[in-house]
Amino acid sequence: MTPETKDSLLFPRTNLAEGILVTFESRLQNAATIFAPRRKGKTTFLINDLIPIAKAHGFIVATADLWFDKAHPERVIAGALYEAIHGTGFLRRNWLKLMRPGSLVQSVEAGASTDGVTVKAELAKEGGLNLIELFERFRLLGNGKALLIIDEVQHLASRKEFEDLTATLRSLLQHAHGEVFAVFTGSSQDGLHRMFRRTKAPFYQFSHEIQFPNLGLEFVQHLGQRFQEITGREWEVNAAFERFAARGYMPKYIRDVFLLCLTEGLSVRDADHRAWGTMTDEGNFENLILEMAPLDFTVLIGLVRGLPIFSTEGREWIGSEMPGGHVPSAATVQTALKRLQRRDLVGNLGHGEWAIEDIAMEGYLRRNFVEIDPQLGTENDQ
Repeated sequence: MTPETKDSLLFPRTNLAEGILVTFESRLQNAATIFAPRRKGKTTFLINDLIPIAKAHGFIVATADLWFDKAHPERVIAGALYEAIHGTGFLRRNWLKLMRPGSLVQSVEAGASTDGVTVKAELAKEGGLNLIELFERFRLLGNGKALLIIDEVQHLASRKEFEDLTATLRSLLQHAHGEVFAVFTGSSQDGLHRMFRRTKAPFYQFSHEIQFPNLGLEFVQHLGQRFQEITGREWEVNAAFERFAARGYMPKYIRDVFLLCLTEGLSVRDADHRAWGTMTDEGNFENLILEMAPLDFTVLIGLVRGLPIFSTEGREWIGSEMPGGHVPSAATVQTALKRLQRRDLVGNLGHGEWAIEDIAMEGYLRRNFVEIDPQLGTENDQ
């Protein structure tokens, strides 16, 4: 059963969380990777499903969001372990003290009692949080049920200076096989490939990749039920689901539509324009496009169209869309993709396959430059 949540709009993914934990408890796997584009609900799943259910199963859980301090991932992971050992809130209360130059967790005495985890820590005057020591204490405290969650794990592949940390982390997890389990989440297809899929990747064949399914009609029906409970009126569930699907199955987007309908009495159609407009403004897609070289933009549209952009057919199409009609070489297309990759707009999936990273941007491009869905209307979506 999913632990109670204060979010009445939450649609639980209990089965997914339970399935992951069962494989850990059965020692069928030691690590799992969950990838989904941004705005797909991964963080909501971690906070409201996986973490509370893991704790209900008796796991001690450490959660590290590498975007919390992008320049210092080791500090973030060590801090997450420290938080798990000391209990919720300890790290937030002492973060500035622990992170100032010269602070160190010199000794930590940890144990479990009927009142929960009891820990005594002593701060010394020199050094910094010791990842290896904290990991070992986390392992011991977990007694075979320690779970380390690393959110936005692809960040470890973003800089060469993180390579030693990544190697250390893999080594620690390998030596704690069957005692410390890991869940990695990521939003970058490019980063996922560099972390897990290349033969020389730091976590190659280390983790089982799990499909993170879209929420579907049942989620929108759940919102419709809440709408009726609150207002006594029917919500336009079918219209809302059509929009939800067309916009890329983003939970945050359809929740925004729901709240606009609820608080301002808008129709789903009008709420959709407001909610989607906010998301595209946040992404600043128009400015991004204006800054692009014509070739880069055309290659991007080719990806949206699903064209094999390195093939003769794909390159001829790119040439037909360019001023002068010059057909670019495969190397020129590759250079354009590299520029887009450096801006985190596309990801390299390997074997010559590329994809757009941001599903909201892909939807924006599709609707404005490729094939506007007649169901949504052309003029009102601009």
